[in-house]
Amino acid sequence: MTEVSSMGPMTLDVLSLINDSRMTYGLRHQDYQRYREYCANRVRRLRQILKLSQSNNKKVNVSKPLPEEFQDNRYLQLYVYETERAWAYAMELKQEAASSMETRQRHHLIKRLKRAAQHAVHLLELCEKQIVDSKTVFDVKAYAILMKGYFLFEQQQWKEALDQFIEARTIYEKFAQYNGSAQHEALCYAAVDEIDPNVRFCAYRLQMEIQDAESIAHTHPRARSINEELVKIGQDERVKETKMQWREREFVVKNQALAEAVTRAQQENVWTESEKMVKKALKENKEATAKVTSSKSEKATNDLNYLFTFVEYHLFACLIQRNLRHIDENKDKHQQVIKLYDEIIKTIEYIWDLPLVRDDIHFDMELSILTLYYKGCRCVEIALIYNEMDKIAESLALYERAQAYVVQAKQAFGQLREFSKDAVIKVNEQELVQLEDKIRTGSWKSRATWHLEHESESVTDKMKQLNINNDFLIDHLDTYPGHIDRLVPFPPTFQPISCKPFYFDLAANHIKYPEQSIEERTEKQASSGIWGLFGKRW
Repeated sequence: MTEVSSMGPMTLDVLSLINDSRMTYGLRHQDYQRYREYCANRVRRLRQILKLSQSNNKKVNVSKPLPEEFQDNRYLQLYVYETERAWAYAMELKQEAASSMETRQRHHLIKRLKRAAQHAVHLLELCEKQIVDSKTVFDVKAYAILMKGYFLFEQQQWKEALDQFIEARTIYEKFAQYNGSAQHEALCYAAVDEIDPNVRFCAYRLQMEIQDAESIAHTHPRARSINEELVKIGQDERVKETKMQWREREFVVKNQALAEAVTRAQQENVWTESEKMVKKALKENKEATAKVTSSKSEKATNDLNYLFTFVEYHLFACLIQRNLRHIDENKDKHQQVIKLYDEIIKTIEYIWDLPLVRDDIHFDMELSILTLYYKGCRCVEIALIYNEMDKIAESLALYERAQAYVVQAKQAFGQLREFSKDAVIKVNEQELVQLEDKIRTGSWKSRATWHLEHESESVTDKMKQLNINNDFLIDHLDTYPGHIDRLVPFPPTFQPISCKPFYFDLAANHIKYPEQSIEERTEKQASSGIWGLFGKRW
């Protein structure tokens, strides 16, 4: 940022400046040494540009003072990079101290953080003296407070450090709400995410009952005073959030112009302008999240994606409705109707590919029913063309395919029960029944046409061979029908009858019935006759 402000108050987006520098020159890979060298080179370059550099003289080591009044924000950038250089050096020493037992490095680390806090305070004093807009002043104030908080944190002054962190967190959180830029909002929430672990650790060391960073920030007395000051400068800049609901899901639209465009599109049913605006918002959000992400970036991205799906769905629904009107106007032009059905099916596939559509099971089933229904309609139109071309086999195959689509659509509709009230394109059960009747009628016509073409001669011959007698049967009961060759089937056919299973009667073989005992008694009486008497005597 090397802009020179010739008129009006100076502005400087400190958060964006340091984030771009950190991510570009080393901190993406936690290379603090590279970032420190970049900051040193940047300070030297800014001093040369602003003509503040001194000649290399061992006796004279006094830097040139800044002018009393200036309109160039590069003077402010000079102190920003001075602060960043000291902070990067401190973080580099902290990395080395983590793997070393020397206490000297920690002492040096605290001195560097103290210098970073001093540079940040000088920057804040400079902004208060010069003509700088209030938003930049609060941005610099949050930056200075944060650096002081890091210094107090390393000195283990937990209460003072917590106060500084809460104050900086409150400013960044309110900035995210006041500014409508997606990138600036992501930067502010990323800064909040960076502060929260320090807040929780300070609360833990102070043995506070509440250790949630957001709850601590909202109940802290310093946060209330900061809120009052921010409201004074930001009451006109606060972003108005518009809540919308679609398909039983609520989402937030922070871009007021986009929300107004969507509302106007709903009233006029013209979605072209809102589509352009939501695509632009998605592009900006993608660029912002590519640079920095935060805990709330995912929710903001999901809300934008859902809004994009909402707009695109209504736009595609308008295209489908237009094609359906053309189909009603050109019912006799089968080829044109087939092309229109193809466009409808492709449009439904485009809706299917929209973000978050497949995650909604109800929405996914609705699109599946629509696809099956319009595929069945297309098969019927193609079958009519084949029928006109005397290709009956192909026509019947297409009718069978259409019937399969209708059966699948009915099964899915039975599970769905009804379409959502927010659905623009719907299919009811009556339309499915009408399509099924149309398929059945067309199939019967095709079969009748085939039989008339291929069996007309054989049917005529059979009709000629028929001998139709107009006499009543009661008048010639004694007449034998000699033309009938087979009167009775011989041998007669076997018919199944009910009986007990064969293998289940094994136990009955060992039961003695009364008839069997009678036979045994008669045999005994016969053996005790006259021969029995002689037998005893002999």
